[in-house]
Amino acid sequence: MDIGWTFPDGAHTGPSGKQAGNLDRSGCTRMVYGYHLGIPLAAGRDTSGTRIPRKSRDMAEYAPGVRLARTDGTHPPAAPLLQPGDLVLFNADSGDDTTAATVDHVGIYLGEDAAGGRRALSSRKTVNGPTMSDLGGASLLDGTGTYATRLHTAHRI
Repeated sequence: MDIGWTFPDGAHTGPSGKQAGNLDRSGCTRMVYGYHLGIPLAAGRDTSGTRIPRKSRDMAEYAPGVRLARTDGTHPPAAPLLQPGDLVLFNADSGDDTTAATVDHVGIYLGEDAAGGRRALSSRKTVNGPTMSDLGGASLLDGTGTYATRLHTAHRI
């Protein structure tokens, strides 16, 4: 969006030159919950559980609210309790992570589509921003696509 942001703790960050004009995955999520819904944002990693951290891997651990489900390491969580607006966090292996168990992608659960598929909204580091199809396939939490097989954590703010 090419604008800076001052956080509640007084920290200020300016826009990133290489990403001006778009929102990455965590930026999109923070725009919805922070800017539009007024949930406090953190400038970086925040472990207080009262503000939304900057990175998706920290959101999985420290976002305000309650964790609904998390993978046990052998398969994605079923997350039967998902409601529209819940965070869905993935180990999509996008190259940002340092270990196989690290969350590196976040989206917002939208609910079921007309065909009964569970959908999520996400974004990427390109100017076409929020999308219903990302990471090489449909944004479905069902089936064999990236989102379905790499779901790591479900969280309700």
